[in-house]
This record gives sequence, structure tokens and C-alpha cells, in this order.
Amino acid sequence: MLCSALLSPFLSAWVDRRHMHQRAVIISSVIGAMACIALALQPSTSQLGIITAIIVATVAFDMASIFTASLLPKLAQGRAADTLSSVGFAAGYAGGAIALILATSLIAARESFGLSAAGALRGSFAIMGLWWLIFSLPAACVRMGTASTKSHSGTSTKELLLFLQETLPINQKDRCIPQFGWLLLGAVTILGVVQTAIPQFSNVALETFHLEPPQLVQLVLIVQFIALPGAILIGWLSGVWSRHGAANICLTGWALVLGLAWGIGSVPQLYALAVLLALVLGGIQSVLRAMLAVSAPPGHHAATFGVMQVGTKLMGFIASLIFGWAYMASGIPRAGLVILLVQLILGWWLLTRARTKAITS
Repeated sequence: MLCSALLSPFLSAWVDRRHMHQRAVIISSVIGAMACIALALQPSTSQLGIITAIIVATVAFDMASIFTASLLPKLAQGRAADTLSSVGFAAGYAGGAIALILATSLIAARESFGLSAAGALRGSFAIMGLWWLIFSLPAACVRMGTASTKSHSGTSTKELLLFLQETLPINQKDRCIPQFGWLLLGAVTILGVVQTAIPQFSNVALETFHLEPPQLVQLVLIVQFIALPGAILIGWLSGVWSRHGAANICLTGWALVLGLAWGIGSVPQLYALAVLLALVLGGIQSVLRAMLAVSAPPGHHAATFGVMQVGTKLMGFIASLIFGWAYMASGIPRAGLVILLVQLILGWWLLTRARTKAITS
């Protein structure tokens, strides 16, 4: 996370200056896939090699996510961007679910293949790397439009600092935060909740209901498959109605999930809550990315998503830390959900400020 936070804004600004978003997607994806395959080839005694491969794969995934999002304005404009963003998330959930099924099936049937537990895990890493590589290669064949012909001057660092000064002029007197600044602040706050809530829900499920690993995998797969039509539905609403309206539906669903999670007392209730979560999980991510893609300053699409990535990780870190403190102080695994609900409402308010700013401008 530290490597991603340090690299993403400056690397994103450099990609913007070079207008090489498509190549950046391909390069980061190939590096990440190769790191996954390298992880599968590492002997169990190679601690440094294993740690290095995990770090490279994780950072490459973050970079690939940023650069893929920055391609959106080149591939679609207006309402078509909402549709493409939601379909992309839906396809991602489907692909992730299939890869998870393949990997867990290999581990479950390892004795049939004459594999040890470690060997089956290596095989699952290899599946992950090959899956990532194969389905990233078509990006090399797509012809991209030109979303911006903005010329860049100065170094990438100066470009990044100028972008931040224009977006969030916090230290400048008599300068109000523009609409895009409020939108970016709202997006990172909400996505920080999303990033934190998923692993914390898993922890709550394990500690409260003592789910076995196969049950947890089943729960994850249910979320993946239901998130697919949920993302498409929210994308459709965003296109035919409004992005802020679709975002409000998703945020209402998230508030219900965080509120109802406090009172669940059985495994069937847990599964019902997972279904509600899945319906709004991909939708809020896709609609926020569409908002940022169409509102980003010309020539700064990679920088926009790079800064968003850093902000999301920072907000996720803060939320996780407070979540842990609440858990330690109360001894109740669900106590931290209140913290996430407060952060969600804060992000919702920031998003409303962005819309109010747009109406009054």
C-alpha cells in the first residue's frame, strides 16, 4: 500500500504527459501477471522472493486499475461512459468469480492431481497470473480515441502539483473548492468505506458465525455473481436518469447494509445481507468512476485516478484503524460498522456538495 501510494500519483502524471495510457495498462498488467506466475514458482523457503512477488503483483494491480479507468474518456463519452463503466465492473465480477472457482477447485481436488497443499496454492497463483495475462492482452488491439490533446509543460511533479492546486485549493485564500474537488473528496471517502467494509464483513462473518472456509468462499461467490447484474442495473439508471440519482440509490443501500449488519443473528440473515451488499457493491464504484472520468480536467485523467487511488487507500487505512480501535474498546466485532456508517454519510454529504456546486455554477 505504501509503494502504491508513493508511485501512483507521480506515475499517473507522467503517463498523462506522455499520452501513453493504453501502453501503461498493458505494461502494468503484464508485470503483475508475471509476478503472480513468479509467486507460483517460488520455493516455500524463499521468503524474500515471495514477499517481493506479492508486492510487485499488488502494486501492478493498483497501477493497472488506475490506467484502465483513465481509458474511459477515450472509449466512451456522455451516458455511454456510464454503460461502459458498469459493464466493465460486471465483467470483472464474473471473471473474478470464475477464477476463484478454478483456484478453489484445484485446491479442493489437489489429491486427485497428486499435489500437496503448497503445490495446489502455487497452482492457484499460476491460474491467477495466466487469467490476468490472457484477458489483458486484448487491450493491446483496441484502437483508442483521443479524449484530450492538451499539451503538457514542465515536469510530471509540477504537473501533479498544479493539478492538486487547481482541484483542492485549500491553502489559497479566497479560493473555493471547485465542483470537481468536492466530487473527488466525496469519491475517495465513499470508496474508502467500500474498501474497508469488504474485508471487515468477512472478519465479522468468521468471528461471529464461525463459517468454515468453503462457506466463506460460497458467500464471496454469491456476492460476485449478484454484483454483476447490480452493476449493470445501476449503470442503466445512471444513463437514463442521472449519475447522482444512481449514486444516491447505492448509498442508501450501503447505509442499510451497515445499519442492518448490527442486528444480524443467523447465517441466513448474513446471506440476505450479502445479497443486499452485492446489489450496490459494483454500482457505487462504477458510477463514481464514471463521474470522475467525465468531470476530470482535460489531459489529467490518469492523475485523477492516481490521486483517487491514494485518497481511497488513505481513507481506507483511517477507517480500518478506527474500526480496530472500536473493536478493541468494546470487544464487539460489529462495533466498527458504526464508524464506517459515519464515514459513508460524510462522503455522501461531500458528493451532495459537488452536485450543489454544479447547479449553482
